[in-house]
Parts: sequence; structure tokens; C-alpha cells
Amino acid sequence: MKKVKLILILVCAAQYCAAQTNFVRNPDLEQYSTCPDQLNNLVYCNHWSNIIDTTSTNYYQPEYYNACSNKDSDGSGHIPMNTRFYQYPHSDSGMAGLVLYYDKSPPGPPLGLPFDYRDYLQGRLFAPLVAGKTYCISFWVNAAETSAYGQNKIGAYLDNGAINKLPLPPGSEVTSVVPQVYTLDKIIDTANWTKIEGNFVANGTETHITIGNFFPNSAVDTISGIGWIAIYQYSYYLIDDVSVVAIDAKANAGADNWVAIGNTVDIGPIADSTARGMDCKWYHKGSLIDSGNVITVNAASIINQIDTYIVVQTVCGYVTRDTMLLKTTSLSAKELVQANGFSLYPNPSNGTITIASLRSNKQSVTAKVYDLLGREVHRQTLNFSDKLASLQITALTGVYILELLDNEGNVWRERIVVE
Repeated sequence: MKKVKLILILVCAAQYCAAQTNFVRNPDLEQYSTCPDQLNNLVYCNHWSNIIDTTSTNYYQPEYYNACSNKDSDGSGHIPMNTRFYQYPHSDSGMAGLVLYYDKSPPGPPLGLPFDYRDYLQGRLFAPLVAGKTYCISFWVNAAETSAYGQNKIGAYLDNGAINKLPLPPGSEVTSVVPQVYTLDKIIDTANWTKIEGNFVANGTETHITIGNFFPNSAVDTISGIGWIAIYQYSYYLIDDVSVVAIDAKANAGADNWVAIGNTVDIGPIADSTARGMDCKWYHKGSLIDSGNVITVNAASIINQIDTYIVVQTVCGYVTRDTMLLKTTSLSAKELVQANGFSLYPNPSNGTITIASLRSNKQSVTAKVYDLLGREVHRQTLNFSDKLASLQITALTGVYILELLDNEGNVWRERIVVE
């Protein structure tokens, strides 16, 4: 994959906010309200929009593409074949397409578009960033086959949404702001995805991320002839997997788990919906097997075999690893609970949970509660009476892993939710 040189603008201030894993909502553009079966359809992609209201126009907005579309190569939102490209998303089934540069020389724009026509893709953050904290911005781009030009200066700008109030008509060039991250290299690859990333220090007001070209044509370096329809005088890029994460974010392979023989199971931070869109690669027995924050794996062919899965996460060059163990059993989920001898209720709870021993009043049962980063947040020795014990957890609202260890060395784990 081509290396990308970056210019990074550093900003400092001071304010606090709650942390997320990936601050970007719907970072992989998978979630939608309506399947995109036509162009000019970004409104269907949850939490993403153009920076200027374009509902009254037939263009002037990014396109949304998803594999759910049942239309073929007719200019619709179909994947992988489309009148603008043949490409699969970087991950899963959704992505966006943007015009980032328009050649202002004769013969002039096709389709009646003005010379200064550009798209800007804006996403919302879960919460404002923490002032003074360093974050990594990253997103993946791919040049479409109909792109007449490859270019540099593709970037991302974070602010409090003030960019939406610029007095500009739809499709205008936005050159009055400086993106925190942009690439100096011309991206011309129409086959493979290229990652753009860089880090910056937040000022604590950032609630929106906007992807686009924030430079005048005179400041953009281009190369022509990368696509196969030269009559269109624009550059057109596909965008996927956008992330804004703390620079020190750690890899999370999820809790150790089990799977019944012949079945499949999801592994990774399954309950953390803010972990999507991250640059994670999974290894098994030394081989790369998949990418993404959560993946699906098969049970081993041998009962009681324990497989080790390793996830490697890259955040602006900062590489971390985490490991999870997956045991293959001969039991169904219900049978496994019966064999281990525990059940719990309610779940979700306010932190008070009843643990039931399904066989007898077990002695010396130790309860440990971990957060999704594997940190122990609670430990308690359970005392059973009439096969029941009470677990009292004092923890923030969220998802946790409960681990019970009995005096016979048996371990039982369950995801719990504290509300």
C-alpha cells in the first residue's frame, strides 16, 4: 500500500468530555434508513450529511453506496458494479463517493455542473473531544475508475459544526478553514484502498468531522488519466472506515470465550458499538485471517481444543496487540450454563445481581468484574444461601464481563450490563 505523507496542524486548549473508542458515529457507513437505489442519496446514511443543505437540488452532495442495493450498473447505489466504479467497500457493505476537484479549463463541465463543484462528507461525533488530548484521525480512500484526476490535499477537518454556517451556495469550494490532517501525496490507486491518517491535539469543542478538499485548485497537485472516462473533468473518490480515536487507544480482542463444535462465534469487542471502523488485523496460528474490530470464526474440529486469536491494532503508527482464547466444547449455550452451574438475573441491572447456583450451595466462589479493556473493576467472594448469592457492583454505566471461579477450578463468564 502506498505511503502517505501528512501535514499535521496541532491545536491546544482545555476542556473535559467522556471518552469513546471511536468517536465517529456510523464510521463504516453501514447503518442506513433506506437502501440507496439511486444517486444523491447520502440522506439515507445515518449520521452523515453534506455540510450545506442540498435537499432541494438533484446533485451537490456525496453519493452513498451499499451492497443492499438491488440495482445494477445504472448510476445507482449498487456495489460493486456502478457507472462510476467497480469496487467493494474497505470493510463490510457501505461507503460514500465524493467529487473533490473540478478542472476549470475548457471544454467545461458536463451535466451542467459549475466549475467550483465539490462535495464534503460530514459525520457526527458521539461527544466533544477532550481538550489537550491527542487524537488520531484516519480514513480510507480509493479513486474511482471514472476519476479523470488523481490528487493530493484530501483531508479531514474537525470543528463544532461552524463550517455548516459558511455563507456558501451548494457545491462551493470551502477554502477558509485548515484541515487538521491532509495528504501531500497524490492518490491514484483505483484498485486498492489507501489510508490517510494523522494526529492532532483537540481544543475540546470538536463535535463534527468533515472530509473533503479544503484548498483552491491552484494549491492542489493532480495527475490526469487515471480513470477510463476522460470527458468528466473531476476527481472522484470513495471513502470508508473513518475514525477519530485517542492516540493511546489499546487493542481489544474481547474476553476469552467458548464455541460449540460445528458452530461459529463473533470475537472482539462485541458489545462496544463505538469500536467500529478501527484498523484491526486478526491472526491465528501466525497467519492473517481477517480485519475489523469484530470478526466471525469457526469452532475447532476437536472438542476441548483451545485456539489463540491475536488482534493487532494500528493508531497513527502506534501498534498494540491483544489476545483471546477460544475453547471448542460439545455443549450448547444452555448446556454449558447447566454444566458450570450458574445463572444470573437481572441483566441488565442497576449493579445488584442475583447469582443462582444450579447444582448446590457452592463454596469459595470468587466473582470478578472486568471492563471491556480487561481491567478489573470489582471483586467479591459470594456466599450462597438456598443456592442464591447477591453480587453488588459499584461501576459506571456500561458493559462488563463477569467471571466466576469456584473451588473446583471451574470458570464461568457472562457479559453483564450496568444501567
